[in-house]
Amino acid sequence: MSPAYYLVSVKAYPLPQSVHIVNYSDKYPIRLLILVLSLTLFRTLPGLANEEKANYTLRHYTSESGLPQNSVRSIVQDRDGFLWLATDLGLVRFDGQSFVTYGKKELGIRTNQIMSFAPDPEGRKDRIYAMSADCDHIKISDGRPTLDYNLLEFRFPGQFKAKEASNDWFYSIGLPDRYHGQWPISHYLFLFPDSKGTFYMWRKGGKIDFYQSWRKQGTYASSGISPFRIFRLGEDLYQNNERGNIELLTMERKVTHPRKVKLISAKPPEPVVDQTKPYIVYTDDLSGQTFISQDQKLYLLSQRTKGDLQTTLLLENFDFKKNSIVSILFDEKNRRLYLGASNKGFFVLDFHAFETVTVDSKEPDANVFYSQIPFSDSTVLTPSLKVLGKGATGKTIRYEMPKLIDGIQMNRLSVLISRSGDIWYRKMNMLYCFDGKSKKLKGQWNAGGEISPIYEDSAGRIWVGTRFDGLQYIDPTEAGTPLHIFTRKITGISYLLEENSDILWVGTGTGLFKISIAKKTFSLIANTSSLCVTSLYAPHNGELWFTTCESGFFLLQNGVITRLPLDKDKILSRSHCIFGDKNGFLWITTNHGLFQVYRKDLLDFSAHHDSSRLYYHRYAKQDGFRIDEFNGGCQPCAVQLENGYVSLPSIDGLVFFNPELVPVDTPDSKIFIDRVEADSKKVQFSGSKIELSDASNIQVFVSSPYLGSRQNQQLYYSVSSDRTNETSPIWYPLENHQQSIHLNNLESGVYTLRIRKNAGFGASSERLTTLAIIIPYAWYEVWPFQILAVLLLLTAVYFYFRNRLSKADRLNNILESRVAERTHNLRVTLSALKDSEEELLKQTRVQTHLIASISHDIRSPLRAIEYTSARLSGLIDSGEHTTAKAVGSSVNDSSRKILSLLEGILIYVRSQVSKGAVTMETFGARELVDEVVCLFKDVFVAQRNEFQNNVSEMILIRSNRQLLKIILHNLLDNANKFTSEGSVNVSAKQERGIITIIISDTGPGLPSHVQNWLNGGDSAYPESTDSLSEFHGIGLVIVKELADMLSLEIDAKISSGTQFFIRIPYGS
Repeated sequence: MSPAYYLVSVKAYPLPQSVHIVNYSDKYPIRLLILVLSLTLFRTLPGLANEEKANYTLRHYTSESGLPQNSVRSIVQDRDGFLWLATDLGLVRFDGQSFVTYGKKELGIRTNQIMSFAPDPEGRKDRIYAMSADCDHIKISDGRPTLDYNLLEFRFPGQFKAKEASNDWFYSIGLPDRYHGQWPISHYLFLFPDSKGTFYMWRKGGKIDFYQSWRKQGTYASSGISPFRIFRLGEDLYQNNERGNIELLTMERKVTHPRKVKLISAKPPEPVVDQTKPYIVYTDDLSGQTFISQDQKLYLLSQRTKGDLQTTLLLENFDFKKNSIVSILFDEKNRRLYLGASNKGFFVLDFHAFETVTVDSKEPDANVFYSQIPFSDSTVLTPSLKVLGKGATGKTIRYEMPKLIDGIQMNRLSVLISRSGDIWYRKMNMLYCFDGKSKKLKGQWNAGGEISPIYEDSAGRIWVGTRFDGLQYIDPTEAGTPLHIFTRKITGISYLLEENSDILWVGTGTGLFKISIAKKTFSLIANTSSLCVTSLYAPHNGELWFTTCESGFFLLQNGVITRLPLDKDKILSRSHCIFGDKNGFLWITTNHGLFQVYRKDLLDFSAHHDSSRLYYHRYAKQDGFRIDEFNGGCQPCAVQLENGYVSLPSIDGLVFFNPELVPVDTPDSKIFIDRVEADSKKVQFSGSKIELSDASNIQVFVSSPYLGSRQNQQLYYSVSSDRTNETSPIWYPLENHQQSIHLNNLESGVYTLRIRKNAGFGASSERLTTLAIIIPYAWYEVWPFQILAVLLLLTAVYFYFRNRLSKADRLNNILESRVAERTHNLRVTLSALKDSEEELLKQTRVQTHLIASISHDIRSPLRAIEYTSARLSGLIDSGEHTTAKAVGSSVNDSSRKILSLLEGILIYVRSQVSKGAVTMETFGARELVDEVVCLFKDVFVAQRNEFQNNVSEMILIRSNRQLLKIILHNLLDNANKFTSEGSVNVSAKQERGIITIIISDTGPGLPSHVQNWLNGGDSAYPESTDSLSEFHGIGLVIVKELADMLSLEIDAKISSGTQFFIRIPYGS
C-alpha cells in the first residue's frame, strides 16, 4: 500500500552551506527608497508579521503500507541506495516504493528479530551485516541478504582470549538503550566502517581496548558497568552518563578518566541543547551519526575537534516521545530524515528546498501572482504593490506599499522598475510611470489598445507590446517622451527580450519575431507562426530558448530551430517560463510542477536527436510548493535576486529557492534483478544468466532503489532473441507496482532481457542491467539430431528418386523416340500453316486498304467527273463555252489526280506483294514536296488554305522516291482536307544524322486515339473499313506500314493543329 503523505509546517534548519552572492552589473538605485519605505511608507501585511515556517513532507509507513510490523529498531542505507530496517519480524528492504521482508524462511536464520546493523570487520566496502537476536550474521550485498558465518565465533575468539566466563559478544546496537542496561554482555564492539580490524572493544568491567589492523593500540576507561550509554562519533568514543553530561572517553591512549564536553551551536544564534534538561541521544554505529532530541527539537551532533562537539538544529515541533522514535538516519546530501518508531512504523521526512511566501488576505485571489520585478537584492515587487522576499539568513520579508493611484487596480501581468528607479505599470490601454522616490505620477500614455508586456532595453528605451496595436516604444531622453509606434504588424505580443544593442526578440501568440532596432525592420522566424510563445531566455548571443503554451519548448541556435522532447507525461507541452542558473541547468515552470534539465544535454540533443539521453527532474507539491500550478503569460516571470534566490509566481504564492543550492535527488542507483519465477515457482540464479526448462510463464522482478519522487524514475525493458535479428530494440515502460516483467510462451533459445533507466543528467547517466535467459533446446531441436535427420532424409530421397529415375529413363527413351517423330511431322505442318496464314493476312490487309482507298479517294473524284461530264454537252449546246472549258479542265485535273492515286496504289500493292528489297535513290527534299503539292493547288484554293514549302534546296534524301511520295501525298491531303481558311506548311531540318520533314497545319488536330496509335502508344490495329475511313486517303495505316518498310519514324504532335514528323536517317 502507499504511504500516508503529510505537508507539515514545522521549522526546519539547513545545514551550514556557503552562499554564493550574485553580483549583477545593473544595480537598482533604490536602496534609499527601501529604507524610506521601511520607516515611513509601507505597512505590514496583516497576519504576516510572524516569520514563515519552512516545511517538509512527511511520509508515514506502517504495517498497512507493507511493513511486517510497526517496530523499526534500526535504519541503515547501503551503498546501492536500499534502506534496510531492523524489525521484530524480519529484515526489511525498502527501495522507495515497496517493502520486501526477509525472515527465517527466506534466510534460514533462527529468529526473525533483527537487532541492528554493523560494518564488515574486514573492511570490505561491498557489504554490511544485519544482526539477529541470536547473533546470526546476515550479509547484505548487491541488494540481497544472505546468511553468513558468525564472524564473532570465527574471528574474534582467535584474536582475543577473554578470561571472563561469559562469551557474549555483540556489535554496538546504538542508542537509546532499548534494554535499559539489562542485557548481560561481555564484549561490545564499536567498529570503524571500511577499516580492516579497526574498532573499540568494551570489555566487561568497563575497560575499552582500541584495535587497529587487528592489533591492540591502547586501553581506555569508562565510568559505567554497561556499554549501552557509549557511542562513537568520528574516531572517538563518548559516553552519555544521563546526568546531563556527555564525556569523552578516548582522551589518551592509556587508562584515564573521562572528560566532560560542552555542546555549542554550529550556527549561532540557533538554539543549543540545554544539558540541564532531559534529552535523548540517538546513535548508529554504522552511519556514525549522533542526534539529540529535546523539547520536540532534533539536533545533529558533529565533532569539530576531539572533545569539541557542536549541534545543528534540524527539526522543531516534532514529538519524538509521543511518536516512540527509537532510530534515526539523516541523508544529508538529499536533505532527508528517516525515523524508526518502536510501535508506530517508519517515517520519512523530506526537507523542502523551496519555500512558498504568501500574504494573509481575505481576497480569494490575493496569492495569485503573475508578474514581479526585483525590488532589492532580496525582495520582489508585484503589480499589487506587495513586497515579498527572503533575507540572507532565510528570514521571510513582506510588506505592502501604499497605492500609487487611488481606485485604480493595476494589471498583474506586467510591471517594470527602470534603471532610473521609476516604476512602470499598465492598466488596459494606459501606461503609467511613477517616480521611484516620491511615488508621484510622472507620465501616462494611451497605447490605443490593451498593453501586454513592458520592457526596458540597454539603451533605456521602454518597449510596450500590445495585443492589437503593434509594438511601441518610449525614449525617456526624448523631449516630451512621446509614445512611438515601431510597427503595427506584430500583434498579440507576450514577451520581449533584448539579445544585444540591435536585436530585440518578440514573442507573440502567432510566432517569434526578430527585430532590428537600427534598421527598423522585423522578420518572422520560419516555422513558428503556429506557436504561442510564452517566455524567452537568451544566455548567449545566437542561443535563444523559448517556451510555448501548447507545443513545449524550443531552441533557436544559429538560425536553426530545434523542438525539444517532452517529458513522459507531456506536462512540458504547456511551459510557462524558462531561465538558467550558474550550475548550467535550465528551469521550466508548468501547470504541474517545476522541471530542471541540464542545458548541455539539450544542446547535445540538437545534434544527436536521441531523446532517451535526456533527463527531466520534476519538482512537485511535496517539494515545498503549496500547489503544483505555476503561472505564466507575464513579464517578468522568473526573477533572480542578487542574494541568490529565485522567485516564481504560482496560483498560491511566490515560490522562493536558491537554484544553486537545491539538492537534486537523481535516480542514479543501479538496477537489480531480485528474483525470477517460472510458472509461479522461484528459480535460483546467480550472475546475469539463468537457465530454465519447461517454463511457459516467466516473471522477472526488478528493483532500483530511489527514495525521491517516483515520477523522476522510469524503468524500461526490451527482449531480444537469438532467433531474430533486431537492429534496434523496442523499449517498453515498466509501470506496474510490483516492477515485474512477464514473458510468456517463449520458444527454445537464448533471450536477452535488458532493463535500463535514465539515472540523471549528463551524457553517460544511463543505467543498464541485462539477464540472459536460456531455454534449452529439446532433443529434436539440437543441431546434431537435426543434421542426422537431414542426412537420413536426403539418403532416403536419393535412393527413392534413383529407382524412380531409372525406370523413368527407360520409359522416356521409348516415349521420346515416338514423340520426336510426331513432333517433326507436326512442325512441318505448322510451318506450312503459319506461312499460309501470314500470306492470307497480308492479302486481306492489302484488299482492305485497297477497298478503303478506292471508296474514299477514287470513288468520290469519279462521281465528280461523271457529274461534270454530264453537264458538258448541255453547256456546249447552250453556247457556254467558257464554262464548258472550265468543266473540262476540272475533269482533266480529277482524272490526273485519279491517275496519280492509282499509281500510288499500284506501287503500294507491288511493295506488299513483292518480297524483294526496296530500291533507294538520292533526290532533293524540296523537289519532292513541290512534285506532290502540284496536285493540290486548286484544292488549297478551294479550302482557302495557304501553303508554304519551307524545305531547303540543300537537303538531299536517300530513300524510295515513289513510296515516300505516297506518304507525303497522304499527309498533305489530310492536312488540307481538315484545315479551312488556315495554312499548311512543310519544313525540314537536318541534325544528329537525322533529316526531319515536318508537315504542319492549323486544323482541329488528330483525335487522341489516332495520335496514340500512330506514335506507338496503342498497339491495336484497326481492321474495319469504317475505322479506316477516319484516316482518309490511302490511310495512315498504309503510311505507317510504308514508313516501317523504309525504316522511317513517323509521329504526330497536337499543337495549334497537327504536326507530322517524318524522320529519315542519313543514307537510309
